[in-house]
Amino acid sequence: MEIPLDLKLAVRNVFRNKVRSLITLAAIAFGCISLIIAGGFFEDTFLQMRESVIHSNLGHIQIYKKGYIEKGSAKPFDYMIENPDEIEKLISSIEHVELITPRITFSGLMSTGENTVSIFCQGINPEGEQAISVIETVKGATSGLAIEAGENLSQNDMYNVILGRGLAKAMGSKVGDFIILVCNTVGGALNAMDMKVKGTFFTISKEFDDRAVRMPIAAAQTLLRTDKVQTLVVLVDKTENTDQVKKQLLYLVKDKDLELKPWYELADFYNKTVELYGRQFLVLKFIIAIIVILSIFNTINMSIWERTREIGTIMALGSRRREVLKLFLLEGLVLGILGGLIGIAAGTVLAYLISLVGIPMPPPPGATVGWTAHIKIVPQLLIASFSIALISSLVSSFYPAFKASRLIIADALRHF
Repeated sequence: MEIPLDLKLAVRNVFRNKVRSLITLAAIAFGCISLIIAGGFFEDTFLQMRESVIHSNLGHIQIYKKGYIEKGSAKPFDYMIENPDEIEKLISSIEHVELITPRITFSGLMSTGENTVSIFCQGINPEGEQAISVIETVKGATSGLAIEAGENLSQNDMYNVILGRGLAKAMGSKVGDFIILVCNTVGGALNAMDMKVKGTFFTISKEFDDRAVRMPIAAAQTLLRTDKVQTLVVLVDKTENTDQVKKQLLYLVKDKDLELKPWYELADFYNKTVELYGRQFLVLKFIIAIIVILSIFNTINMSIWERTREIGTIMALGSRRREVLKLFLLEGLVLGILGGLIGIAAGTVLAYLISLVGIPMPPPPGATVGWTAHIKIVPQLLIASFSIALISSLVSSFYPAFKASRLIIADALRHF
């Protein structure tokens, strides 16, 4: 396939002044690299935060008795799920569902004999919760809920608990110590149980770690005097399949007097963080676009000034104004394409090299755990970077090209 003559001329004209063109290409490439690195960093941060939130506490989908979402915070024991085993069997048949595990959550008091503090208790199935806590990453499996001291709960435990590390520190409780849990039963009576601290844990959420006590669900049911559960937590094979599973669940439970919420409706901090970073990245895109526009505008404008007599000559020889306009637009387009391709190639390589090392990050606000950030290479981000370079090139080239096409032939030929 033969290359059009206009395109050949545009390529040659771009490299007439090699130094200026290389500086322009460097500015465009640097803009693309900046977008790829910054966008990849944000994407990796979102991914790690999302998976930590899901696997530390929320799961992918939570199922409740109808009315719990609206009124359950005031009357949690009025909205308990009956026959949870039957519902678990029904849900387990859905494609992409890996696990369903029950929970009971309630408030109470924890006493060490000397100190008493208000706590948030979770009655859990230890085996199910350990499966939820595993996060599969490129670097291997990590845990969304990590044991800091002692051991995690096991299936055979009955009178053992694990404490959030903030709570354990505040109460001065260590592994092997005994505590007293006090709460109201489902019927409203007061009940208490002696428990042994088996371990301490931490998650991404400092607020959760400062108040949380986890205990076997059998012990929680005994303490509350009930055989029901409050929540069924569903784990999906991939987070991207959450909405697909949600649709099937809504169909299955529509006649079961149940309701549900996916993780993204429960993760308020995550949603606000994504919104904040998204706006920051939008500002960065705008700044990069302005840099590219000014760089190419300057290059094309200087080229027109240097080639004014040449423009007058080709117009005198019969070239139409739209052909002159097209020629300079093509020069801007060539700069955008070359700069964009160089930027994408360099940005991808740089992202890969940075990810090999990792970027140690401090704990975010409200958290106690730092993480190692990487630069996630996202195809959509590469396309967006190239598109910004291309569109900015055309936009910045239009006015100088239009100005060149409006030159008066006699004045252009007399230009020095």
